[in-house]
Amino acid sequence: MLHTRYHLPSGAYFDTYIMNSEINYREYRKRPAIIVAPGGAYAIHATKESEPVAIQFMQMGYQVFVLHYSVGSDRSHPERGILKHALYPLQVIEMLETLHLVKEHADEWHIDANRIFLMGFSAGGHVCASCGVRWKDAKIVEQLSFIPKGEELKVTGIVLGYPFLVPNSDEFFEQHHLEAVQRVQGITNYVLYQSDTPSREDFDKVNLLNYISKDTVPMFLWHSIDDPVIDARNSTRFITKLLDYGIPAEYHLFGHGEHGKALENRLTHQPQETIDDHLNSWISLADYWMNRIGKE
Repeated sequence: MLHTRYHLPSGAYFDTYIMNSEINYREYRKRPAIIVAPGGAYAIHATKESEPVAIQFMQMGYQVFVLHYSVGSDRSHPERGILKHALYPLQVIEMLETLHLVKEHADEWHIDANRIFLMGFSAGGHVCASCGVRWKDAKIVEQLSFIPKGEELKVTGIVLGYPFLVPNSDEFFEQHHLEAVQRVQGITNYVLYQSDTPSREDFDKVNLLNYISKDTVPMFLWHSIDDPVIDARNSTRFITKLLDYGIPAEYHLFGHGEHGKALENRLTHQPQETIDDHLNSWISLADYWMNRIGKE
């Protein structure tokens, strides 16, 4: 296995989880690939949505890459305060730069270049979904370090777990006043809006409903009704608009699951918790979807 780290000019980096292509003696196979974007409110990178996700999907036959995109704080050095460079949509640029490198090294890394997926959780879902709806956006493309060829920036599909897609309503915030969210809200607001009191125009710029078009990438999305951090109704609105544009999509809305459960299996659950095997069915559902959508 090739496990190494690649640094991007912005300071972001991605880790590789690449299996050898030899599946039997002198028998080789190129594998589909997934680039993972962990969540963390654009303030940190959630550990359980990083390497454990890579290990899970690597054993299911994917070459996996975990992107640690620019966020608004340094967990190791909190004294640095808010990191002023990490302004959205820099994270989208970093994901597309990573995608470009993965495609450039497709042969070396034993990847089927026609079956590359993104997978994002929470804020990482916003990064991935942004790539899915804005891959042709001139404001994004002109900031890349390379000139993309044809549909190079369009991935095969995107898997989203409890993603941030649309800013929550004031009513939702009032109903779910979570201390953990409030602690990082200032960082999140700076990264997304550069303001503690974002305007309607600020919200519109990061609202991904406003970017859906006929060119949007196919999406698989899962969420839970009882999520107290991100309003699941926004995921439903997003999927509905994808369908309005005829974009292939699959949506699983679970009755229970809250937020940040990631794999919800033995790789990520806390010792005192009971594993929810219904919720973690998203893993096999997403795998089936990627195998199907990647071959259509």
